[in-house]
Amino acid sequence: MKKWSRCLVILCVGLLFVSNTLIWASPADSTAAEAVSSEAAPAEEATAADPLHTVAGEKADPPSVGSPTAILIDRKTGTILYQKDANSSYYPASITKIMTALLVLENCSLDETVTFSYRATHELEEGATHIARTEGEEMSVRDCLYALLVASANEVAQALAEHVSGSIEDFAVLMTERARELGCTNTNFKNPSGLNDPDHYTTCHDMAIIMQAALDTPGFLEIDSTAQYEIPPTNKHEESTWIATKHPLINGDTPYEYAVAGKNGYTQLAGNSLVTYAVKGDAELICVIMSAQAGTRSEDTINLFEYGFNNFTWHSMGESAQEFLDSQSSTTTLEDGAELGDYTWGSDAWVVLPNGVDTSSLTAEAGAVTAEGDTVSGTVTYHYGQEEAGTIHYTRAVVQPAAETATAAEVTLEAAAPEEGGFPWKTVLMWAGIILGGLVVLLGLFFVVYNWQQLKHRRRNRNRYRMKKIRRRRRRRRW
Repeated sequence: MKKWSRCLVILCVGLLFVSNTLIWASPADSTAAEAVSSEAAPAEEATAADPLHTVAGEKADPPSVGSPTAILIDRKTGTILYQKDANSSYYPASITKIMTALLVLENCSLDETVTFSYRATHELEEGATHIARTEGEEMSVRDCLYALLVASANEVAQALAEHVSGSIEDFAVLMTERARELGCTNTNFKNPSGLNDPDHYTTCHDMAIIMQAALDTPGFLEIDSTAQYEIPPTNKHEESTWIATKHPLINGDTPYEYAVAGKNGYTQLAGNSLVTYAVKGDAELICVIMSAQAGTRSEDTINLFEYGFNNFTWHSMGESAQEFLDSQSSTTTLEDGAELGDYTWGSDAWVVLPNGVDTSSLTAEAGAVTAEGDTVSGTVTYHYGQEEAGTIHYTRAVVQPAAETATAAEVTLEAAAPEEGGFPWKTVLMWAGIILGGLVVLLGLFFVVYNWQQLKHRRRNRNRYRMKKIRRRRRRRRW
């Protein structure tokens, strides 16, 4: 029994020796996160204290704004082109519905069915805007969003809130949390519609951030830019319901040719509020007016848009930033054979400067490079004098070398040939380990065969001895 145990130990040692040699010699897998590293310190997490920055440089005097609070920002970069008391809180009225639509688009499919509850259709202020939906009525999320943004229907806002979160109160908590995630610093929501509540407030600054995020959300712009829409028949309405936007610059008495989308709002407590998105050439601007007079909000919005379009120039910075990054000493290390792909620039790859200020006046600063999955990302920040003029983001794919397949003959030749750059110690040690392990395995097999033959021989001798005994007994009995 001891001999068989020794044979088994010898075999195991040989097999382990061979397998460990093969594992040691094989190339280790590596993820892109291990393949790419940066010597620079990791980028600090962006704070929500001041997510929008003010453009620097000599610019024309802004227009006179009669509204108590207003802001004009560039949609692409978030650059503030004008602000007036933009961080003071006011009641927003129905521009609140921009945040409601944003959350619905982030959490629902457009084909889901919304069922109106008794509370959604009955708990409304007197005179609140609605489209006469009733308890038990069913509409798709898509149709509800058109009713929300185009017709500003308050019962639809409450039904969508209950559909997403189960209750209006829980949805309001979600609204406030999402606002903080976006960088809003002085916003608190208590309902999805914007109806009067002393604890329901926001700022022009924060609403600009929310509108910027909403425009980046798939589906929002298509709905919010609609002037008229036909809501199809429902289980409670046999005929279609036609609705039209009440935004004064899109479908009102003072249309503005560059206005694309937006949301108006009014309550007696909040006054008139207006959020507008306008596009002219490369320029995309967002203007927010709150607590204004009915006529003032439209006039102020148009004047601010004209000020932005006529006094600032948009410069695409992707090519310039790439030249700057390529000229810098590389601080990014890659695994052997890995390469970085082409630059992919974010939608913020622009800089907004006052007319007459050339991009050659800017200084560039490369941000920290981070790796996540198979992608490397980084930033380039531009300054004009001491002021920040814009930060643009880029990504680059990590391209791993293509795996080569070799035949057995090629593997043998590669193992025998010395590697470039020195003696192939690893290859020699690998084959030495395989050969040594193989000899140990053969030795173990030899002992197995030898012991088996010895066992057979002993069994034959025992059988012969027993037969002799039996024959002797038989002879004695005969006598």
